[in-house]
Amino acid sequence: MSNVLGVLAFIVFIAVVIGAAAGITWVVVKLSPPKQQQPPAS
Repeated sequence: MSNVLGVLAFIVFIAVVIGAAAGITWVVVKLSPPKQQQPPAS
């Protein structure tokens, strides 16, 4: 039973890490300034 709980805890840990990475990425994308569009050089 201890092994099952350890595996479940590991799966939850992985899900939390992936969720945190996705959340941080979303915040950075929302807070970063938009790229300036340069007029075509012609």
